[in-house]
Amino acid sequence: MARGVYGQALYVEPKAEVVITRFASHPAAANVANDAASLPAHDAVAKYLMSQ
Repeated sequence: MARGVYGQALYVEPKAEVVITRFASHPAAANVANDAASLPAHDAVAKYLMSQ
């Protein structure tokens, strides 16, 4: 996982063979508000793909 200062994100899960990128331009330089929803969503996608 890598995060940019204005909401950008790169999530890589090699076991699930998935890369999720988010391009963003939030007005505030912080990711805290995004993490509560984004990180569990990224993990859920990876877990789903690994179960297929």
